[in-house]
Amino acid sequence: MKRTQHYRMKNQLWRRVFVVILIVIILCICSLYLVQHKPATLKPEPKAVRHTDKAASESVIKNLNQNVLLKNNNLAVSFNTQLRDSGFIGTALVVQHNHVILQQGFGYADKKKNRLNDAQSLYQIASIQKGFTATLIMQQVRAGKLHLNTLLSQYYPNIPDANKVTIKEMLTMTSGLTEKMDANVFTTEAENVAFDAEHTTVLSSPRWSYQAINYRLLSGILMQITHKSYSDLFNETFNKKYHLEVSDYKDFMTNQHRTIGYKNADYSQLAPENPLSYAFETGTGNMAMSAGNLYTFYRLLTDHVMLNENSLNMMWQHPVTSRYAAGMYHYDEYNTGHGIQVGFEPTIILTKNGQDAVILMSNENAIGKSWQPLAKQLFAQMTAIKIIK
Repeated sequence: MKRTQHYRMKNQLWRRVFVVILIVIILCICSLYLVQHKPATLKPEPKAVRHTDKAASESVIKNLNQNVLLKNNNLAVSFNTQLRDSGFIGTALVVQHNHVILQQGFGYADKKKNRLNDAQSLYQIASIQKGFTATLIMQQVRAGKLHLNTLLSQYYPNIPDANKVTIKEMLTMTSGLTEKMDANVFTTEAENVAFDAEHTTVLSSPRWSYQAINYRLLSGILMQITHKSYSDLFNETFNKKYHLEVSDYKDFMTNQHRTIGYKNADYSQLAPENPLSYAFETGTGNMAMSAGNLYTFYRLLTDHVMLNENSLNMMWQHPVTSRYAAGMYHYDEYNTGHGIQVGFEPTIILTKNGQDAVILMSNENAIGKSWQPLAKQLFAQMTAIKIIK
């Protein structure tokens, strides 16, 4: 009898062990299945920058509203002399190896009032604004509300060939679109872009062509997605969130640091001040800022604060047919942006990581004259990088 009970107890023990082992095996198989079939989700945004990079970035941009001339730096002294000898009018900012070595004003912000340009002077950034519009677009892409292969017809179905044009092609100006005529009356930003859309047509050649209509339509798409005006979205993003102190034309006109635009070096010809001409440039060239804050914008991009690395690379990826993407021209070792507005000419050229840069913000734009070659000359001297002319 005892032997029979012992045998039964032994069998029960082995059954329990077998059940436990079986349960463990089933749980392992289920866990493996769940891992392999986990629903696809967006990858979390990576940290903006490594701690050391962030510290370096904060160090270089924290005092960008102060005049700087490192007199113990031969390059800074040389650049200061070259800028003066060239007759440059505006503010120059030079960053070398993550350090501001020069930030100086040259000439007058307002000759009539004897007010000189300095580190705080505000300048129209003209077409460089397209880079800001592109950044807003990429933030919507990151949020999953838009895709680079989204067709223009989803937002503007009546535009010719809209079912063939993608967001990416508009960012790189390879859409083949152009505008037949400009509006002569302004009401709201949305209505301004609606007028542009009604007067958009197709170029005879689909090759790359610099056409502002691409970025006006992108601004319209932003307004449709966010249900906000372009100005409100711009202000919320770049001023309230990133504190870049960008001024629209209305605020620029009353700002104590604004510069007067001139059409020649002797200040005898003022650039016309026409609020309507700026109002029509929705998303393409009606904002103003200082040289330091413009540099800060690009550092927030290259340090992957505004956009993660993948998003920035997608935004700045240019087609084989041109170097243009998202408001800049992209080369192997540097990027450059340039704008022209009556009386103003901004130029920026910087390395891929943003740690070496030359920015020339000028409030003098004479016919047949440009400060862009001077900016490239200074950048080449500083970095020994061969610049494409």
